[in-house]
Amino acid sequence: MLVLVVLVVVVVVVLALPPLPLRANALILRGKAAKAGGAVVVAEAEAAVEAIEAVLSAAKRRLTFVWLFLFESAFDAILMSRQAHGILNSTVWGDFSPRPADDSNKEEPKEDPKKEPEGNDAAMGRYLNMTGFREQDGYAWDGLALFQDRCHEATRNVFATGTAKDDDWDHGPADTTWQNVTGTVHGEWARKPGASVRQAVGYNLTSIAPGFMWPGPHQEWARNITGAYGNILLRLEEDSNGAVYEEKTEGSATTTVSRKVSLVREASAVVTIQDEANSAISWNMRLHGVHWPRQGALLLSTTSDKFAGIFGLPHLAPGADYFNSSQKLLGKSVGEVLDQVENSRFADPNSPWASNVEGVEDPWAMTPQCEYIMYLQLHPIDHRSAGARPGKAGFIADLENELRYPTGAPIKRIPDLRMSLVAWSPDCSFYLESKGPPRYPSADGQHLVGMKQGVFLYRTKLWLLGFAAIVMGQVWLLKAQMKESSTPSTIGRVSFYTAGVMLLADGLAFAGASAWSLSATNTFLPCLMVTFAAFMSMILGGSFLSDVYRVQEPEWRNRDREREQRNAASSTTPSPPPPAPAPHAPQPNTLPLPVTARTPPRPPSPPIIIPSDQDIDAEIAENLAAGATAVPTPAATTRQEPPRATTFASITGRFIILGTLILFLSAAASSWPPTIRSIYINSLAFFYLSLWAPQIWRNVQRNSRRAFAWRFMIGQSVLRLLPLAYFYLRRDNVLFADPDGRAFAVLAGWVWTQLWVLAFQDVLGPRFGIPVGWAPEAWDYHPVLREDNEDGDGLGRTRSWSVGSGGGNVGRRERDKDRERRGMHTRSMDCAICRELLEVPVVRAGASSAQEGGGGSASAGGVAGVLARRAYMVTPCRHIFHTKCLEGWLRFRLQCPICREELPPL
Repeated sequence: MLVLVVLVVVVVVVLALPPLPLRANALILRGKAAKAGGAVVVAEAEAAVEAIEAVLSAAKRRLTFVWLFLFESAFDAILMSRQAHGILNSTVWGDFSPRPADDSNKEEPKEDPKKEPEGNDAAMGRYLNMTGFREQDGYAWDGLALFQDRCHEATRNVFATGTAKDDDWDHGPADTTWQNVTGTVHGEWARKPGASVRQAVGYNLTSIAPGFMWPGPHQEWARNITGAYGNILLRLEEDSNGAVYEEKTEGSATTTVSRKVSLVREASAVVTIQDEANSAISWNMRLHGVHWPRQGALLLSTTSDKFAGIFGLPHLAPGADYFNSSQKLLGKSVGEVLDQVENSRFADPNSPWASNVEGVEDPWAMTPQCEYIMYLQLHPIDHRSAGARPGKAGFIADLENELRYPTGAPIKRIPDLRMSLVAWSPDCSFYLESKGPPRYPSADGQHLVGMKQGVFLYRTKLWLLGFAAIVMGQVWLLKAQMKESSTPSTIGRVSFYTAGVMLLADGLAFAGASAWSLSATNTFLPCLMVTFAAFMSMILGGSFLSDVYRVQEPEWRNRDREREQRNAASSTTPSPPPPAPAPHAPQPNTLPLPVTARTPPRPPSPPIIIPSDQDIDAEIAENLAAGATAVPTPAATTRQEPPRATTFASITGRFIILGTLILFLSAAASSWPPTIRSIYINSLAFFYLSLWAPQIWRNVQRNSRRAFAWRFMIGQSVLRLLPLAYFYLRRDNVLFADPDGRAFAVLAGWVWTQLWVLAFQDVLGPRFGIPVGWAPEAWDYHPVLREDNEDGDGLGRTRSWSVGSGGGNVGRRERDKDRERRGMHTRSMDCAICRELLEVPVVRAGASSAQEGGGGSASAGGVAGVLARRAYMVTPCRHIFHTKCLEGWLRFRLQCPICREELPPL
């Protein structure tokens, strides 16, 4: 209740106080005075300022201490912005001319830091009375001339202009570059040292930007690039309907516009710099500036409390023509933004041109950051690649209109967005240049390459639709496999972990698509399709995994019980059973018990479990023949509590926790060092594409040749490789990820190897080539048949073969003769399922090991023998069937078709 009362009081005080425009009037008056003279303030403006300040001071002393304390930083920011705006409008080209690098190390007499330098002395340098542009601030402005020279060099390398700086302004009568730079580019950069060395301990931040809680001088600065190379990503934004300035031409309206007429628009960029050579930290920042479309040049700068970059940006331009046009544009647009801020009732302490991407700065915990000035030079468009003749008038304008308002015009190819970069940090004193010709070979980089926003949205939609089609293909394959694996026998062959990996991947796709759909605007419908497809795949996969768990859960429970019994047996010693109680017989010299007396209870008899297909009479006879010792006594029987089974809901919870952990790690991996990030992504992809490895082990454990249809295994492998192939092999992917063909070759080869192992298991048997002790015992449905083991232990119980009469032809006689030479012969019988003739090779009794292992290996123990034994299957009850017949039977019933004896699953 107290908190609510305090909030109501604060709201009433805020509404009752003189609004912010009252203070803004004073700021406007000061701004006009600064624009008029800069140093002289008229008496009327000064009196109005003093009156307004008196009102606010009185209010602050009475009831508004808390409110003014919270928003005083906003007032100070607006005041400083107005002063800087006045300087922007009142200065001319050349007012900011710092000392060159050659004179920066000369000793000079100490003077008052508040004293303005004499502007007529070029050797002393000229500075501006703005934050970061003052000489006493100590920034490395001696490297400004070198930065401007490199900007001219970047322009000359692109357009092959003359050596004079004025030649950079005129590139010909026709537009050769994109007129709107909204898009995304990325590339590699190289770091160069600045003209002078600057360190954090050399700056007095409290003097540069007073009123903030700056850390100590030994605090490490953010955005400080110390590595020699790395990657950079720029997301450029330019509003065609935003602020624009175009120089008016003299003469009639029919006069042809000269190429030297300036046209400039506002632009901004969100930059991500990855330092890969040293700390490998990713830095994000927002820069604001201007774009000269007819020159194809951009100049951007960061703005913060210790650097008024947007207000001094025209003075950082390469030449006077750039300065004049950018000063007119920024003088108007910045003034409009300041008017909107001043007229608002609730002040925002953050600057509209803040360099933080989030736009929020804490004045109580300021972190010093390196400031950046970036010059971008666009490369000319290749008309031939777009299907147009070189120099065609209006081609670029038509191309941009088609991208913005598609009409279906035939375009051969949309040209890439290419540009060169020259970046400079005036306070940290270093340069960043994009790698590319002529300074660097083409193999090292092609400067910054990307795509326009329209092309990016089109490719993103196309990729989302393709991914949705891939997921729907996975759904179709899974639905067909669920129809085929619909019985306990077929479901028991499936590996739980193989189905779990597929479900986990589909769940991650659903979570990512759902999160993207919540914030998507232009790509909402494709994201919705991906979300629906991933949801369907997740639902079907969860249903299939639930069936697998339901069938295999008793197997896991028995395995856990056996493990507990082994542990208990190894930890405790067996104790002798207690003696059986003596029968209650009447003692001598005692009377018999009365009839009404209660007799002692009879000990419970052990339960007798009789299978449904077992002969009860024969079982009773066998028990009687075995003697009384075969029947356990009540004292020897112990009842054990079955282990509690893990529910499928708890397993689902584990999948959700694991998926959430993977999502958080993947989001955090964007700021990891490139090497560690690459290892994490490749390891995650390797784990994902190892989905068939658990199935291979399941086949070995159960002695099952195949659990999935080949259509399902090959289709799922290809469909799950396709999205990864897009990012691993395509350079201009929608995520701008660096391609890695070698890593993808390893991943694809690993999937191919797993499929080959599954194929070998299907053809040669799941345990072919595996030592006997490595896998648990299981019935071999394809044994080597020998005459001397027909009634022995080779094929189970002592029963005779079901031999039938079979004819033959010439081919079969030849085959029989060949087998006779190798110590084998053929026996024929009828398959009880299909009622057709079945021929099986049998090794003769007494055949030598050399004959069986050498010459007979082709028919008994070798690869050819394994393939020959694939034609028949032998059950533990000594009945033989065609392989296809018995496999089809076992899909629905694990009983022998002849004697109904329980059969082990495949």
